[in-house]
Amino acid sequence: MIRAPRLAVSRPMYAFNPDTWRKSSVGYEVDAVWFKRKDGILSAVCGTYHPMVMGGNFGKNPTDGRYESWIAAADDNRYGGSWAAKWNGTGLLVYSTPVAPEVMQEYIDFLDPMLKNYPDVPAGFDGWWTFPKASA
Repeated sequence: MIRAPRLAVSRPMYAFNPDTWRKSSVGYEVDAVWFKRKDGILSAVCGTYHPMVMGGNFGKNPTDGRYESWIAAADDNRYGGSWAAKWNGTGLLVYSTPVAPEVMQEYIDFLDPMLKNYPDVPAGFDGWWTFPKASA
């Protein structure tokens, strides 16, 4: 992945919370946010991202233990981020149900300012990261 100079919602771009970098059942993961546009409606999305390194440069263990190295080495975005919640300003979608009302409100309280401040990176997150365009 590379750091993008600016957000382009037409491409998969992510911002990551470095404080949430952790081991998972698939290697490593980090909390992430991104924007999605469907049928002309922009949504703010939060979830997790599992950076995949297909070349085997890092395997399941980043050589220096830093998330930035792993993100920079990620070269496979077939699966993208695993979303937990999507907010478009009027409706909240959550991946897992049932969800307690207070958890739904936490998602809205987090995602609503993100949507209102589009295209800014939310406080505490590092972004925007994307994959280089394939050369023709």
